[in-house]
Amino acid sequence: MMRLADYNTYIILFCVVIGLGMLAGCVSLDSSESESSTLASEQNNPISSTIIGGRTGGAWSVFTEGVAESIRRENEDAVITVEPGGIVENPPTVGTNKIPYGLSYSMTAYAAYIGQEPYDKAYKDIRAVSVVIPANYYQFVVRDTFEYDSLDDVIEKQIPIRIAVDQKGSAGEIITRSILRSYGITYDDIISWGGSVDHLGGSKSFELMADKRIDIAGDAVSVPSNDILEASTKMKLKMLSLSKETIDFVSEDLGLVPGTIEAGGYDFLEKNVATVNTPALLLVNKEVSDREVYQVTKAIYNNLEYLRTVHKEFNNLKGENIIDVGEVPLHPGAEKFYREKGLIK
Repeated sequence: MMRLADYNTYIILFCVVIGLGMLAGCVSLDSSESESSTLASEQNNPISSTIIGGRTGGAWSVFTEGVAESIRRENEDAVITVEPGGIVENPPTVGTNKIPYGLSYSMTAYAAYIGQEPYDKAYKDIRAVSVVIPANYYQFVVRDTFEYDSLDDVIEKQIPIRIAVDQKGSAGEIITRSILRSYGITYDDIISWGGSVDHLGGSKSFELMADKRIDIAGDAVSVPSNDILEASTKMKLKMLSLSKETIDFVSEDLGLVPGTIEAGGYDFLEKNVATVNTPALLLVNKEVSDREVYQVTKAIYNNLEYLRTVHKEFNNLKGENIIDVGEVPLHPGAEKFYREKGLIK
């Protein structure tokens, strides 16, 4: 027969075990409820963010608004603001999280990520979401009365050309200097021949070209470029191809890729033009949540048909090249989406 002391000990142990079980159940319940509450909160919390793009009225402002509208279409109650910016300025802005999203070239994004010209420090918090425009082409534009059809003749004969390049440190200007380096010359050489080098924006360059005060305008822009389209209504134009040697040199020098502007890209373009190009990317700061970036990536991918109605350049954006972001690391949220789609193994 069980003694009273043993019986009491048994009762105490039984109560302790039951109590611990109830406590564990409560903790588990609280944890589940907390996780469910967090998940519900995330799902019900609409995306509210800002994307920095290009100058107002330019093609890049159109690209940025197209991306923003894709996010709005895919995410009910999303509030996406678009602000003007610049190709070179946007990566540091995103890298310091002043604005979480921004567009830039793959070339300039990676230069900012590693702290290479035109940047004096590395912005390691930059991440890529997707390609937006697969190719932005370097374009050497001249009046159709310009007697030379390539830079080879100009440089070999040391012709005193008057060339307009973009602002110093801009993507297009950096490419221009690399093109000249492929021939072993600099701006100073052009000036020594009696030529000139002016750092001007597209519209001003073509205004001076129409007045016959500029011979050549060079920049990296989309096709068609609004500035070139407008200029072509005021004067007859043609475009110079780059030599294979120059294309290879610049591609290796700056991490660009060979590209071809096809005949018909502009009304005045009657034959293909060989050049270099760099894709435009949507960048994001690494601190933006994986969930949000996943949703943004999904929105762009699911709205490719819509984007093709926004600008002609979106016609080249496809599932196969949307992940060709170059050397900038993908954000984990974007990477998760692409893995689910089988675009990344």
